[in-house]
Amino acid sequence: MKKLLEKLSLQVKSFQEGFEILSRAKSLNELAKNFVHILRGNLLTTDVNILFSPPGQEKWQSLHLGKHGEDVCIALLPDTTEQYIDYNKNESINIVIVSPMVNRAKFGILIGPKFDRSDYSDVDKITLQIFLQLLDNAYQSYITQQKEKELNFSLNLKVLQLNSLIETGIEIARLDPGLSILNLALERVSSLTNAGEGIFRIVSDKKEIEAVYFPIEFDPKKNKDSKSKIETSFDFQNNKYELILFNKESRSGVIEFDALDKSLLDAFARQVHASLENHYLHQETLEKQKIDQDISIAGEIQQKIIPEVLPEIPDYDLAGINIPTKGVGGDYYDCIPMNDGRFALVIADVSGKGIPAALLVSSLQALLTGYLESDINLPELNQKLNKAIYKASTEDKYITFYIGILDPASGKFESFNAGHNPIYLLRKSGEIVELAEGGIPVGMMGMDVPGEKEVVTIESGDKLLLYTDGVTEAMNENEEEYEDFRPLKDFFKNDQSGSASEFINSLVDDVRDFTGNTPQSDDITALYIMRK
Repeated sequence: MKKLLEKLSLQVKSFQEGFEILSRAKSLNELAKNFVHILRGNLLTTDVNILFSPPGQEKWQSLHLGKHGEDVCIALLPDTTEQYIDYNKNESINIVIVSPMVNRAKFGILIGPKFDRSDYSDVDKITLQIFLQLLDNAYQSYITQQKEKELNFSLNLKVLQLNSLIETGIEIARLDPGLSILNLALERVSSLTNAGEGIFRIVSDKKEIEAVYFPIEFDPKKNKDSKSKIETSFDFQNNKYELILFNKESRSGVIEFDALDKSLLDAFARQVHASLENHYLHQETLEKQKIDQDISIAGEIQQKIIPEVLPEIPDYDLAGINIPTKGVGGDYYDCIPMNDGRFALVIADVSGKGIPAALLVSSLQALLTGYLESDINLPELNQKLNKAIYKASTEDKYITFYIGILDPASGKFESFNAGHNPIYLLRKSGEIVELAEGGIPVGMMGMDVPGEKEVVTIESGDKLLLYTDGVTEAMNENEEEYEDFRPLKDFFKNDQSGSASEFINSLVDDVRDFTGNTPQSDDITALYIMRK
């Protein structure tokens, strides 16, 4: 046993180097190739074959074949969802392995004899088990990287589409009414949605009076029954304007358009419609309609991001409120259930207001949803958010942000405060603890800034208050701030509400009592949780 431990201890560096090599893989084939190299170097084997079965599928596909054909390898792999290792299979293949992964994918590994034809020792078998675990960890790292790439691609695509929509709107507004407007809109929306063909036509009394085509003129009747088709229309000056796209192209051929494509199509049609109206309506009236419409859409989107109903946490009572300043704001709060039974309590405040702030809130919510699916520590999460928000925003935009991860059973609460107001934890004894440990706001600097998380325990009878500065800086008619005359700490400590919702209502009433008839100057957002 002592010799066994000594041999394994000598291989620790090899295990570490092996994991580093596997973790750098950019594709499954590269992961398999690197794993073959590691096994041959450590087990001194003559042959390694690796196959892969994607999640939820029964079919094996070859990643790396040594001396044996695919059919021979597949015939030796059993149909199982459990880990399977069979030593001394036959003379040419000594070991057969089926290693299931966390997402129900499987690796099939077939290992030939050693160079010296000796039996695989106990050390070899333990080494193999360790490297199989390293393969599992490296595969999890690989799929996490793929999810991050997909998330970044999706965010970049949405930014590209939004920029194109804005630029097209500006160009359309500069053009005189006519076919040039239709041409520009059709060309841009066809490119953004990967449409193979498109037509923008003007119809009067069911007769086509004008039409433009993309990329060249074609007969629309040939696409009459196409399943890959989206369309929209609007009426203007007794004419009907129809915008139709056909045959969305992809690497795998023609596919159906999705909901985002339809939203883009509607948006481009609205831009053309607004440009045409601009020549018949008063400029101020048109501008007000367009702004109101954009704010309404942004407000609807934001309301879907702010939770309508918070999740139920056994033995806890929680409630939240978000009151935007102008129908759409830059505040955000949430309570996000995590895969391991914990809950993420989040509150954030974007610098500035209006649609730009709402867009950053959407980006933050999408990023959080993706990152919280993986087991990531809070300082690392903050750094990833910081880089992503910095790239997606202008220099004057950043987000003060606070996140706390609650284990309901133990009450353990890990938190990170990224430049946000101090969060108040009111102990049952009446003591108030400020949770302010963390770092600078996300998106403020394009580099990693170190920060530390904070860990406390929420005991029975303790209460936690997350809020934005729209509460503390609410002003009355004399431009006096709420915090200066009614400190939030005092209100929190002295409030006798029996439930979380009662506390939130009392807080809002107290702020409004202070401000009176003064218009709200900033978004008011708060999240309150108490352990029963």
